[in-house]
Amino acid sequence: MKDSHEEFMKYYDERAPEYDEVYLGRSPGIPEPEAYARDVRELKAICSSFGRGHLIDIGCGTGFWMPYYAQNCTEITLVDQSRSMLVQCQKKVNELESDVCVHLLKGNFFDVRFLLKIFDTTLVAFLISHLEEEHEQLFFKKLKKILKSKAEMLWIDGSWSRKRARYRLKEGYQERILNDGRAFSVFKRYFEKSDVNNLLKKHSLVLRSLYMGDVFFAAHAILKR
Repeated sequence: MKDSHEEFMKYYDERAPEYDEVYLGRSPGIPEPEAYARDVRELKAICSSFGRGHLIDIGCGTGFWMPYYAQNCTEITLVDQSRSMLVQCQKKVNELESDVCVHLLKGNFFDVRFLLKIFDTTLVAFLISHLEEEHEQLFFKKLKKILKSKAEMLWIDGSWSRKRARYRLKEGYQERILNDGRAFSVFKRYFEKSDVNNLLKKHSLVLRSLYMGDVFFAAHAILKR
């Protein structure tokens, strides 16, 4: 487990400078650039109408979605383990045309200590799909401890579709290749509509809306308490 986590972190550290290329239709995970472009347009619009109060972006990566939801928040906390990802994220923070207060926090979400129930909203993008069952349970247990009552969540991740099935397995360790040809093995799973509904229900979240694209989905949910 330790070795796989180290490889996972190495991959994302090295991938950081080129990570956003997939959203621009270059070097997509599967050879369907039009599907990526279509889903990214939809997700940008969804992010633009999401967020309030103090938002925590968990596994924020390069902060790609932050410019779209930032205008709706009074405060943002961006958390990621990868220093290289946060370097890219800081560039987007510097370019923000907003007075929102932004904090960048380097660390593993499972280890970082937060004051209890301080966040009004959360965005989690492309993180849950890397968690196996045990860590998924721990993730939501901690998440619910730091969210206020009736907090909202926007979950963005990879969808399982006919197009995806041509090139990927639905779950398991899969190869990821950087632009320079280096290959890494990372755990990944993709979600159908029923998977999204079942996971949210299992963790006491009520689905408000769901966009399911060929490569990405966005689930807007509210904490049931």
